Amino acid sequence: MQKLSKIEYSTEALQRLVRSVTFFKDIVQVNPSQFDLLLSVSEFVQAQAGETVLQKGNQDQVLYFLLKGQMSVFSEDDGDSLNIINPGEVFGALSMVTGRGRSATVKAETDVVLLGIDFKYFREVEDFSLFSMETKLIAYRMMLHNIRWNLELNKMQDPENPLNKKLLKLPIYKGEKGDKEELLALHEQSRLLAELLCEWNDSKNVHRKNILTQI
Repeated sequence: MQKLSKIEYSTEALQRLVRSVTFFKDIVQVNPSQFDLLLSVSEFVQAQAGETVLQKGNQDQVLYFLLKGQMSVFSEDDGDSLNIINPGEVFGALSMVTGRGRSATVKAETDVVLLGIDFKYFREVEDFSLFSMETKLIAYRMMLHNIRWNLELNKMQDPENPLNKKLLKLPIYKGEKGDKEELLALHEQSRLLAELLCEWNDSKNVHRKNILTQI
């Protein structure tokens, strides 16, 4: 991957791409200065078609947003694409919440432009010295939605999996919105959902290995 220079990522076209992503659009609406601050600690990068952006098992802690192009998600166990990532989508959330290595390999299908954010700025959930509570609420709502969506995809693909029962038992926050209590609840829910998704992914990998040994 190659970093874009400040001149390159200051172009009006690229700024429009960023603002079209729901996460950034929500932050702009709440507090434009927080949006500017977020961009100041982020990196625009580009990758060529066929280039690996995330490698399964790596320990980097960067959350990526795809701004332009298309990417594919792969398991190391086989060469089949598990998922397609389209512009506006976020990826890498699972590692951010669990602290584990990357759970899959992500490659560029076409030439792509990405925005990467080091998750260290959001890990200390009650530290508002840089990013406000409102910004962190938006971030964790996005993380929770992303992880839950991936769990729902697993559920649709394998409705009889016993892990579905665990998903139904996970707590859902029903308190007041927009305060620290919600933020802490979102943080905990994200962790629980992420651990369940890791367990589900691990079970799928074991199933694939069993099939391969039987062939």
